[in-house]
Amino acid sequence: MSNKRIALIIISVIVMAGLITAAYLRWQLKQGSRTPPPAGASVLMDNVAQADALPQGFVVWSSNRSGNHDILKMTLPGREITSLTTHPNAEYFPRISPDGRQVVFSRAQKRWVPHRNMALWDVVLLDIASGKERLLAKNGNTPTWSTDGSKVYFQRKVTGFAEVDIKTGKERILFTSGNGDVKKSVALQTPGYSAKTNKIAVTLRQGQRMIAILDLQGKLQEISDGCQLTWSKDGDFLYYVDHGGKMKNAFYLYDPQTAKSRKWLDLPGDYSHEYFPKLSNDEKYLVFAASKGGHEHDGADYELFLWQVGTPAETATRLTFHTGNDNWPDVYLTK
Repeated sequence: MSNKRIALIIISVIVMAGLITAAYLRWQLKQGSRTPPPAGASVLMDNVAQADALPQGFVVWSSNRSGNHDILKMTLPGREITSLTTHPNAEYFPRISPDGRQVVFSRAQKRWVPHRNMALWDVVLLDIASGKERLLAKNGNTPTWSTDGSKVYFQRKVTGFAEVDIKTGKERILFTSGNGDVKKSVALQTPGYSAKTNKIAVTLRQGQRMIAILDLQGKLQEISDGCQLTWSKDGDFLYYVDHGGKMKNAFYLYDPQTAKSRKWLDLPGDYSHEYFPKLSNDEKYLVFAASKGGHEHDGADYELFLWQVGTPAETATRLTFHTGNDNWPDVYLTK
C-alpha cells in the first residue's frame, strides 16, 4: 500500500472520529448535566430595592442554594425566604393555586434529573400552611392549574397531556402526540390549557420544533420557534420566550385573534438573558429569571426579577442575590 493511500486512510479515520465525537457531544448536551450544579453563595448588593417598592404577596421557585433543588418561598415585600420542601430529590416548576393556598410542582424520581429529561418526574401537590404533600401523578411533569383550582394539567410521559381532578384523583388524557398535525413521539413541553378556548399552549420538541396553539384534535396554530408559551388568565393572549433581545432572549406577547406578536420585555442591564416568565394571579406583575448569558435552565446563575406590567423595563426589581441556580418562579399577590 502506498504512503499516499495510508495517509488518506488516516485522514479519513481522523475526520470520522471527529464527526462521531461532535455528534456525541451534541447528544450529551441535549441530555443535560449528569450531575447537579454547585450550590453557589449569597452575593451582597448595594442596589437592592426598598421593601415599600414591592407589592404584598409571595413568590415560589426552585433553587439549589441548599445543595439540592428545593421549592422555596419568598414573602413580599419583606423578602424573607423559607423552604417549602426538603426532599432529597430535585424539584422544579412550582405553580400556585388560584386561591394561593397550595402549590403543585415536579419532583424527580431520583436524586438528580436534569430538566432536559422530561420523563423521570412526578407531580406533587403541597398545602402551604400545613406542609402536607400528596402525589397527584406518577410520570408527570410541569403541572399547571385550571382557573377554578379544581384540576391540574400536566405533561404525561413526555408525549401526552393530561388533567387530574384534585378531589377525586381521576385522570383523563386530553391529547397525545401522533394525532392531527403533531407527529408521533414529539415531546409536548410545558403544556398549558385554556378552558375558554379549549386549546393547549405548547412547545414542541424532539421531531417538531415550534411553539403553537393546539386544539384537542391536533390542529396546530404555529407561532414561532420560541419556547415557554403560556396562556393569560382568560385566554385572550399568550406570552413566550424568543430570540431578538439584548442577550439573545426577550419576552413576547401574542394575540391569537390577529396572529401577531410584539416584544414585551427585555432587560437593559447585565442580566438580560430572560427565561421562565409567569404573570401574577392579578396579571399586574410578571416574575421571571434572567442570567448574564448562562443558558442551562437548571445550572446557570439565574436571578429572579419582578416587573410591574407596562412600566419601563429598567424598573424591574431584582429579588434574589445568589450565585446558585434559581428557576421557574411563580408569584401570588394579595394586594
